[in-house]
Amino acid sequence: MDHTLLKMNGLMNKKGQGALEMTFVLIIVVLLLGGILNIWLWANKQIVVRQLRYNESRVAAGTSADTYTLQWPVYSPEELNEDKVLLNAP
Repeated sequence: MDHTLLKMNGLMNKKGQGALEMTFVLIIVVLLLGGILNIWLWANKQIVVRQLRYNESRVAAGTSADTYTLQWPVYSPEELNEDKVLLNAP
């Protein structure tokens, strides 16, 4: 197939550049979605941990408040770093 007409109009280079740009955009979108998903899973796990610690710190109904000691801070979040977001490391 003769590409002289495409080369003369410069269409061959533009199609290649568009495909390359689209490939980069798709890779970046996939990485962003993966990072967002990992942050969402981390946050979802933290809600459970926070709720359990909160429930343990409450005074039971019908008990005297005199024996209760304030527990502060009730919750300290697990560290979320770059490795956990991008690599889903434990």
